[in-house]
Amino acid sequence: MLKNRIAYVVVLISLVLLIYLYEDTLTYAALYTVIILPILSFCLTFLLKKQFVAKEFLSQNEIVKGQNVRYNFIVKNNSILPCTFVRVRFKANSFAIKTDAHDKYISIAPFKSQEIVFNLNAVYRGVFEVGILNIILYDFLGLFKFEQKYNKALTLIVSPDIVSISHLPLSITSHGMDNIRNLLQEEDYSTISDLRKYHPTDGYKKIHWKATAKKNELISKNFENTKRNSISLVIDNSKIHGNKEYALALEDSIMQACTSCLYYARQRMFDCTIHYFNKTDGAKKANGSFESLYALASSEVFFDIDTDFSIFLSNFSKTHIDTENIIIFTQSISDSVYSTLQFLNVFGNNIMFFYFDSPDDEANLRISHLMGLNIYCINFTNFKKQ
Repeated sequence: MLKNRIAYVVVLISLVLLIYLYEDTLTYAALYTVIILPILSFCLTFLLKKQFVAKEFLSQNEIVKGQNVRYNFIVKNNSILPCTFVRVRFKANSFAIKTDAHDKYISIAPFKSQEIVFNLNAVYRGVFEVGILNIILYDFLGLFKFEQKYNKALTLIVSPDIVSISHLPLSITSHGMDNIRNLLQEEDYSTISDLRKYHPTDGYKKIHWKATAKKNELISKNFENTKRNSISLVIDNSKIHGNKEYALALEDSIMQACTSCLYYARQRMFDCTIHYFNKTDGAKKANGSFESLYALASSEVFFDIDTDFSIFLSNFSKTHIDTENIIIFTQSISDSVYSTLQFLNVFGNNIMFFYFDSPDDEANLRISHLMGLNIYCINFTNFKKQ
């Protein structure tokens, strides 16, 4: 466009000089034409700008990391004027979403449309905006441009892929005679599992009066036991300090480990609860089916919380002392985290600890003293914080 403007100025100055040297009707006509043409070009392109209709969509809005998704962009020219030069700029996270197209230059005939199709590849887990950044129209002289911003955005949810885990040392609740007292305390009196003969140790709550009257003998109710194998997954989703690619890789690895452990536990009929921190609501916990927890881990756990994970873990430990299995996913180890782990371990919890940052010598020394814990380390030596 700069070259076109320089060429126009040169032509305009040349015609002005020509009039001084050779004053004639033709030279004046040429000068007026050169002056009027940019104005006409500007007005026509301005009107044409309002006749553009753009539409975009993804082949699917939710994918698993590593999968491809097809992006379709359709632009239509509803004007009788041809559009000679249009530039379409697309937006995508350069680290998390790889694409085979960034800017496209097209021309559209009157009342015609053009479709652009290309692939997006998800490198990391997360929620990302993709689509059109803006549409730039150039006039037919190449002197002016009109930027048409596109405020709509497509959201692509990239779920973490699940790694097959051969073994996790989960603690299983024993239902032997030594635990009968505890099991009775955990019975759900609203749900009857079956009927049996009355025992002297049964209370009045357990007598089924209708069955007793029908059989002329005392009949007791067995209530469904609610004490089940359980596991709490605690996520350190505090803000990651470092460059964008390092942060994306680190949070992706944390959530991949979390969902893989979640899948392993749910396959073995464990009740799972995810604990994380939310910017608006503070400490959050969620339980349910694998599908619901996997969806939460994919799109609702954000690593944008500028908070201290050690405080969050300490508060968790005070209210979940009797949790049987606890898996903690943290970025690094601090003194306060180390103390909380010892506290949970003393109260008989089965602790599994995942940390994802390269530890220093002091952190390694702390880990070596964590007897009775299952420690898993994932180092990020290929990424730099900067």
